[in-house]
Amino acid sequence: MKRLVFIRHASTIANENGLLCGSMETDISEKGKLEIDYLKNKIEKLKQEGNWKFSKVYVSNSKRTEETVKDIADIENLEIIKIKDLGEIDFGDFEGKTFEWIKNEYPKEYDKLCTEGFDYRYPNGENAIEAYEKNKRAIEYILEDMEDDSTAIICAHGGSIRNILSYMLCGKLENHWNFKIENAKITVLEYDYGFSVLTKLNY
Repeated sequence: MKRLVFIRHASTIANENGLLCGSMETDISEKGKLEIDYLKNKIEKLKQEGNWKFSKVYVSNSKRTEETVKDIADIENLEIIKIKDLGEIDFGDFEGKTFEWIKNEYPKEYDKLCTEGFDYRYPNGENAIEAYEKNKRAIEYILEDMEDDSTAIICAHGGSIRNILSYMLCGKLENHWNFKIENAKITVLEYDYGFSVLTKLNY
């Protein structure tokens, strides 16, 4: 059995201002720094309760994911492994903007965003289908890279984790919005012989 301990990165300046932030960088906020301290305590508690030993720590290429789990990786004496395909959807030209801004400045594009659903591609960015496929590649690589009977930490993004849960639990993108993933919270998935079980959500 392989245990996947997902962590969404801590709160950022972009999160707190409602900005679309996929490929662009953003700093951890003051609130996020407090979340990281609390997160370390929760991880230690889970370790002790479940008698877990972490074998790997994976993050996306974004500095906010690495910063969220850096102290945990140091405590566990583990190297942080960066995987580009764990990244959030690329919002293209709308990186750093709000949905309200798009609605006001690009009303036709906003209408397309609302009506095309998963097929909508952000200008010079990705659509939800492409983001799902890259996140799927990432988790398939991680599962292959992990040893049997091991536990790994995966720090990624809200959209990335929703995509991976949709894939591993439901096998399709359509369930993406059925999962709410909160900043600096822990979600645990157990994977055994192709079967996945969700044991914790936003712990």
